[in-house]
Amino acid sequence: MIFTAPVGGYYSEPVHVKIETEYSRACEGGVGYAKAAGNYAAALYPAKLGQEQGFRQLIWTDAKEHKYIEEAGTMNIMFHIGDTLITPNTDLKTTLAGITRDSVLTLAKELGVKVEERRVSVDEVIEAAKNGTLKDVFGTGTAATIAQIASITYNDERFDLPAIEDRKLSNEIATLIQDLKRGRAEDTHNWIYRI
Repeated sequence: MIFTAPVGGYYSEPVHVKIETEYSRACEGGVGYAKAAGNYAAALYPAKLGQEQGFRQLIWTDAKEHKYIEEAGTMNIMFHIGDTLITPNTDLKTTLAGITRDSVLTLAKELGVKVEERRVSVDEVIEAAKNGTLKDVFGTGTAATIAQIASITYNDERFDLPAIEDRKLSNEIATLIQDLKRGRAEDTHNWIYRI
């Protein structure tokens, strides 16, 4: 059976993104880790420019060198490279430590997937896209839940990602999350509260 990821409230289809190398959303010493209105204000103008170029979201990079990936505009970001699910760590306090992010990492580990939380370089992701080891890229967030990425553009070069039906990991995790939210799967983590 092929599972298709239920797409969250923000996105009705996989999104095309651009790696941002000019503008910055957050910097070390700031409050980029907090879900605060001020953190989104810096993203509005660059996001508008990106939308005018046909991108639904930007992938933000570090403010110092634009060499390391931090997160996407409305979500944390995950890369399935080879046999490993990799996501930027939150040590520098420039990335939101999202609850959905943590839930996805927990579920991936339970599925037997190797997980790494660490600095993720733009070069590493682009090299994986070029050599065919980049199996999947998806965002995680409260509203987005799992938002699959259709393509990544970097320095005007576009990298299309595998077809949605070929993305076993993000499809499986998205289905698991939906099943947990709707009571179709046992909640062994006490994530669901009845109100």
